[in-house]
Amino acid sequence: MKSKLECVPCLLKQSLNATEVVTDDPVVQEKVLKSVMTVLQDMPLNKSPPAIAHAVYSIVHNITGCDDPYSALKAEYNTIAMEMYPCLKEIVDKSEDRLFTAIKLAIAGNIIDFGADIQFNIRTTIKDTLTREFAINNYPEFMESLEKAENILYLADNAGEVVFDRILIEELNDHANIIYAVKKSPIINDATTDDATFCGIDPLAEIVTTADTPGTLLERCDPEFVATYRSADMIISKGQGNYESLSEEDGNIFFMLLAKCPVIAADLGVKLRDAVLKHKSDTT
Repeated sequence: MKSKLECVPCLLKQSLNATEVVTDDPVVQEKVLKSVMTVLQDMPLNKSPPAIAHAVYSIVHNITGCDDPYSALKAEYNTIAMEMYPCLKEIVDKSEDRLFTAIKLAIAGNIIDFGADIQFNIRTTIKDTLTREFAINNYPEFMESLEKAENILYLADNAGEVVFDRILIEELNDHANIIYAVKKSPIINDATTDDATFCGIDPLAEIVTTADTPGTLLERCDPEFVATYRSADMIISKGQGNYESLSEEDGNIFFMLLAKCPVIAADLGVKLRDAVLKHKSDTT
């Protein structure tokens, strides 16, 4: 997915938000903003938003000296989500379709996002996602692929959200071998190996790393991960960043996300806050 003009002010705001988490020094904040503006004005929009975001957050890191501005918030939401785990399991246990309910919960968890310009309430989002129809629902195609898959590559999105992924992975484990991909190093509040381990993924799936960018930019991933990606029978892609970076890539991909950005909602043909389970080959 290519960037749009609306992505430019959004990324500028993100850079300020991240800097404000690190420091209240207006001199540093101004330096970050001016540096980001300089880069953004020359950045071609034919790049994906995650590619541009990587450049933006690199500036924040270089100027502030902090490579993980959201570390405390990530830890907080990991803990909050882990406390919710028994309740989430109970919802699945009491449902008529365990797998589809687990998918709904995994998508609901995508609301935990410090890069998106939204306010969120996790419990309200869970209730809403469980009861509303999906704007795009390729569950039949998902089930068909699952029946044939021997290995599944599951692309993580955010910290905290990992617990909701765990709920789905526990339902998938009877069907296929799961590989869970997280970021190589901190970027926004994207999940890393530490987050996956804290949230209990390691007994359920092999944990691998992608790159140091939002989304999954294959050109920045190690050859080993690219080989894993290419050989996967089925790919579960969580979140907006992964959709932005992989919507034009090949693969048997199922995008699971909440549309939290007007640009992405428009690209998908859905409304803000809509839940999406979209097969890559679907043209809806």
